[in-house]
Amino acid sequence: MSFDSGQSGAITKTNAVSIEIQSSDFSKTIQLGAIEYSGDDGNIVAYQAGGVWRKRGNQTLMLSAPPIEYDAEKETLWLSVSDVSEDEGLSSEKLSMVHQKTVPIQDVVQNETVTLTITSDYYRGWESYFRHQAGDAVIRNVDHSNRTVSVELGYLEADVAFDSGVTYSDDYTVHKNADVDGPTSQGNLPLLDTVVSEMINDTESGEMNVDDDLGTVDTTLTRGDGAYVADSIEEAGHLRFDLTEGNATLFVDGDIDASGSTITVTDWSGNNALKVYTTGDLDARNGGDICVDPCATDVDAERIHVFGTSEMQVDFGPGGNSRFEGVLYAASNEDDWPTRNGCESQVCVHSNLDVYGSIVASSVKIHATSTELAYDSSLDTADIPLHPESYTLPPRITYLNNAHHKIDVTNE
Repeated sequence: MSFDSGQSGAITKTNAVSIEIQSSDFSKTIQLGAIEYSGDDGNIVAYQAGGVWRKRGNQTLMLSAPPIEYDAEKETLWLSVSDVSEDEGLSSEKLSMVHQKTVPIQDVVQNETVTLTITSDYYRGWESYFRHQAGDAVIRNVDHSNRTVSVELGYLEADVAFDSGVTYSDDYTVHKNADVDGPTSQGNLPLLDTVVSEMINDTESGEMNVDDDLGTVDTTLTRGDGAYVADSIEEAGHLRFDLTEGNATLFVDGDIDASGSTITVTDWSGNNALKVYTTGDLDARNGGDICVDPCATDVDAERIHVFGTSEMQVDFGPGGNSRFEGVLYAASNEDDWPTRNGCESQVCVHSNLDVYGSIVASSVKIHATSTELAYDSSLDTADIPLHPESYTLPPRITYLNNAHHKIDVTNE
């Protein structure tokens, strides 16, 4: 390598960056050196952790990515960083970089999230790198005073799913005049695709006991506790559940078209609830309600739980006065959604709608003034499992492949 750094020369700096790696039962901090040179134009270019960065003032640009990669589908974090040794001045002549040794850190973790906290003069470049690599949701904290960025890779714990009115992984947009009351949070939560698919298959194969096959619901039906399956719910369909004797679960292998139709809990006792698992989309427009009777006031969002896959799209409104009361969980890593009724988000909240409870999705857009969204604070302490205990969520990070390469740098 050769540096054209004018009269400023090039230097090595030990402890130029620290990377702290943490999981529930593992913690390791790596101190890394860097090669830096200052150009006559005020730019500083550095070789740090295997990447190349350019810094000018408060602006940092990544010229070459460090060998750190997160693959959510393969549940793997690759972390292979290079450390330059010797704290000595170097001229701008040719440099010799010789691999000295590699120190493995840890190879495997089990079903974990992993947090990386990076302290560096180039922390802004590291922030941009991880946003591009894994999405905005992985950025947990940026501390400008300490030049630190923290990222969390893997999924958040499922029990925090309904601690906010909206939990999103990609984007959350609110019309300036919409009535929104409640906390929001950003983070990746586990996808339910595998669980929903397995449950639907078990209802079809007889592995799961089903009390009634409702077929296509296009009329008014009243049911109590038990397990039910349906092909879809059409506009004219009305499902009413009496939960005084126990819980009810509805499996829909298709879309739920609640435009003008309703899914309601008419009565309940104790902590009984209705759970709805669907493989399709949810459309609640033109006066369609999913709520707890009397459906006109905020009653109890713990009574209705709607779970969808990562491909589920949701339209609340427009047209009529619709209401959703409960929790909606449709965690997804997607960031590109087809336009529906002028909205390009996974969950679109249109006009003339009241939402009381909590929403989990990749993106949520509230783009109407005549919309109210309120968080039911009782959900903060509620125990709402995403699935029965006999089913399991996909793992978070399973493989953590780390290597710390030490390199000697001298002038030739």
